[in-house]
Amino acid sequence: LGLASLCATLACACALGTQRFGRAIDAAGIASVEVGVSTKADVLRLFGPPTAHSRLPVVAAADAVAPEAVGREERASGVFVYEYREDRETFFTAILYTRFRRDVLADRLMVFFDASDVVRYVAFAQETGERDAE
Repeated sequence: LGLASLCATLACACALGTQRFGRAIDAAGIASVEVGVSTKADVLRLFGPPTAHSRLPVVAAADAVAPEAVGREERASGVFVYEYREDRETFFTAILYTRFRRDVLADRLMVFFDASDVVRYVAFAQETGERDAE
C-alpha cells in the first residue's frame, strides 16, 4: 500500500507559467499623445520603436468598395503598431488524466500618422491588466 501511494504521488505533476513577448505598453503615456499635435518623434520618445510599422495605401474614391464613404482622397499615411502579449499556461496530470490550458492575452496600441507624420488617430486595446484584477 505504501509503494502504491508513492507511485501515485510521483505520477502527478503540475506546472504554471507565463511567457511574455514584447514590451509592456504604458497606458498612462497614451493620454499624452494628442491627435493633431503629437508627432512621430513624440510617439517614438514615449514608446520606443514599434513592434511593426507600415504605410497605408491611398484609396481613390473610384477604387473604394464603398465610394460614397470616401469624402476625398487622402495622402499616404503610416501606422505604428505596439504589441505586448502574455501566454499563461497551466498543466496538470494525474496518472491517466491530463489537463492543459493556455490563455493568450494581448495589449495593442496603434498610432496612425498623416503624410506630415502628425498623429491622426490612436487606438488601444488592453487585455493583460483586466485579467490581473480578477
